[in-house]
Amino acid sequence: MSKNFLKATIPLLLLFATSCDDEEALLLENSTRDRATTEATQEVVEGEIRLGEKINSPLLLKNMQRAADSLSKRKGTSLRSAVVLEPTHYYVRFLPKDSAEYETLVADTLLDLTPYPLDYELSCGDSYHDPSLPYDSYQWQYTTVRTNYDLEKHGIKHEVLDEIYMPTEDIFGEQESSVRSAQIAETDAFSWNELLEEAIRQTTPANQTSLKAKWTPGATIKAYDDALGTYIPLQGVKVRICVFAFVKEDRITDANGQVRFDSRRRSASYSIEWEDKNWDIRDDGTQAYYNGPRQESWWNLNIGSGAQKSLHYSAIHRALYKYYYGNVDGLVRPSKALKISYQTGDDPDGDAVGSTTPAIVRTWSWLLSSIKIYAEDYFGLRKTQDVFSTTIHELAHASHACRMNKEEYDNTSKFVRDSWACTVDWYLTLNEYHNLNANDAIIDKLDNNNSEQNWPNTSRALRYSSLFIDMIDDYNQWDIDDTRPNDEVSGYLISVIDQNLKTFKCYNDIETFMLNNRPSNVTNSQIYTLLKLYKEKWTEK
Repeated sequence: MSKNFLKATIPLLLLFATSCDDEEALLLENSTRDRATTEATQEVVEGEIRLGEKINSPLLLKNMQRAADSLSKRKGTSLRSAVVLEPTHYYVRFLPKDSAEYETLVADTLLDLTPYPLDYELSCGDSYHDPSLPYDSYQWQYTTVRTNYDLEKHGIKHEVLDEIYMPTEDIFGEQESSVRSAQIAETDAFSWNELLEEAIRQTTPANQTSLKAKWTPGATIKAYDDALGTYIPLQGVKVRICVFAFVKEDRITDANGQVRFDSRRRSASYSIEWEDKNWDIRDDGTQAYYNGPRQESWWNLNIGSGAQKSLHYSAIHRALYKYYYGNVDGLVRPSKALKISYQTGDDPDGDAVGSTTPAIVRTWSWLLSSIKIYAEDYFGLRKTQDVFSTTIHELAHASHACRMNKEEYDNTSKFVRDSWACTVDWYLTLNEYHNLNANDAIIDKLDNNNSEQNWPNTSRALRYSSLFIDMIDDYNQWDIDDTRPNDEVSGYLISVIDQNLKTFKCYNDIETFMLNNRPSNVTNSQIYTLLKLYKEKWTEK
């Protein structure tokens, strides 16, 4: 009897049914938490994925047909000719010749691409190279498609590797026993569940059991933070499990960095894809990911300081998640989905640690990344807090560019654009670490590093100023050095500044805004005093 039926007909029993359901849910939650804490923690293994043994998936058409023949024979010879299975899917791979072809494949919502073979045991890693292809070329992209998919529609080189029989793509959990193949249902010879179990039995090595007890896959994903010196949970990470080589399911981690899937039989291959509907983190030009283990237990993953790329991906992800979904005190979020390209090494054209291309942001080009984040700076490999703050900085540029056309943005002084990005970088980075309960020493260090309070005595361009920060904070750097701005101004809200950002094109626009919107604790004289040095040093370069 369903819970909905009880609700409609027997309100008194609903109380008991709900209590039982809540108790079962609590027991399941507790058992999941226990498993998450008792399973061994794994560290990210950085490097290339290696292929192991080929997987003889029960979902291959040849294995399903063999299972159908075996069941038919056991149930009666007359049924054997009645059950002839046809492929429902193809296992294929595409080879893009350039970025345009790669992005064409990525943009096709019917393709769920994986940059490594699906039908092999795999080692853990964050990259894969086909030994038959050059390192500097695009690699094969693997996927399964329904047999009615037009493989020729993009004109991209491809190969059909195998045929699959999978009448339902939801073969997880309790769904296994409730789905029938249309072909099988016509003869009522046997159920889909019987067919699947027979195929599993026939493809399982003799030294293993063919039918295993159900278990609950799940994961806890944490990443090391250099500023805190500890691991923190990652929210919003897409964790994928793959069963029988070809069946995939994605879930998103919660605030505790945890994700739980439905109970099932058989081992599951775990992986992470660093993407969301609002962003896609790229390893240079292709999808950033981490391929984890295949196992029958909870996946506790720590992304440690020794895993450069994955650790930096995690910092970029944290910044993206915060800007798009977190509490940003009323700041305007980017209105476009963004591609962020992670670049190993440093900026080959200068000393930038990140860059944003406004034209790509505005058009959401499916061909190019709008933001680049570099792994290194002048001092070497960058810390996670620096990668986080740089990503926030570039997202502030992206949010700014999203609201303006090319002419409007180009006519906005670089002083305005860069000073604003510095402000958002400072504000949200401090907010993030306050929320992570960082101690005062950590907060002070982050504040000093990000607040541009040494302007204009800095090696950076003068346009990276603390003007908007000075409007918000209650700190006067002039007390330390009288060559700095005399800042007795405070109390402007970052959200109000952001809402008016589109109107700021030059110095006069900011002065007018400050005078017209000054907090009650600020005088016109204090505003003019603060702006004196900025006016002298203002540059449109």
